[in-house]
Amino acid sequence: MKQYCCVFLIALLAAFSAVADLPFPIGEELVYSVSWNGIPVAHSTVTTSVDLFEGREVLALRVRTETAAFFNHIFKVDDHIESLIDPETFLPIQFTKNMKEGGYRCHEITRFDFDAKMAHYEHQTNGTKKEYAIDADTRDILSFMYFMRSELLEPESTLNYRVMSDEKIYDLILHTDEVEKIDLPGYEKKIPSLRMVPETMLDGLFVRKGKATLWVSRDPRRLLTFCKVKVPFGRARIKLREVTGPGDDFWITEKKDEDDEK
Repeated sequence: MKQYCCVFLIALLAAFSAVADLPFPIGEELVYSVSWNGIPVAHSTVTTSVDLFEGREVLALRVRTETAAFFNHIFKVDDHIESLIDPETFLPIQFTKNMKEGGYRCHEITRFDFDAKMAHYEHQTNGTKKEYAIDADTRDILSFMYFMRSELLEPESTLNYRVMSDEKIYDLILHTDEVEKIDLPGYEKKIPSLRMVPETMLDGLFVRKGKATLWVSRDPRRLLTFCKVKVPFGRARIKLREVTGPGDDFWITEKKDEDDEK
């Protein structure tokens, strides 16, 4: 049975790759360290995979953020964010946000109907439901971030997008600044990255709310390398720590290198 499952997965990946020209490899895994006021408190793991959803092939984007064990008794976080995407259009099919942050709980599912240009939202805990109009190219924040990896943005420019978050469609204004070099653990050279400032910080990825400055690498993978967020009672920092899976070997960090540094 295990051999059959492996063969099936390989076939599924091959079929998916044939219908989608993606700006990132399937099977990529990114690990980010999260610090608060200079103290490492959590890590986020971001993955891409191929799944079956309601009998169809989908691309699954997932983010899980967990606090370190020592910080759990202060403010425990266990957040799951998922976007299921149509491989041919790269438009979202379903967006799920399941967040546990201290005493805060939020489990929401949004389904996208692009034929009717409507989104259907349901809170899984209190049963609240809502429908609202969407555009022909509306994306949730997670699928939007991966979609943007296909775009080579130029410094000193301003761009306008419309993105779904919190059961609403937001006008997201993105200002790009200069290319700066970001120092990452596990890499000998600093990574040239474009600094960007979104005018509206959307809810729900690495931290729940805040005003952010982002840096995105200038290589073809266009990875988020660093992020600074002003949050209540302090500042959060999110930094790329590890890249594994298929793709450019430049981005693959080896555990032994990290051990050597220690």
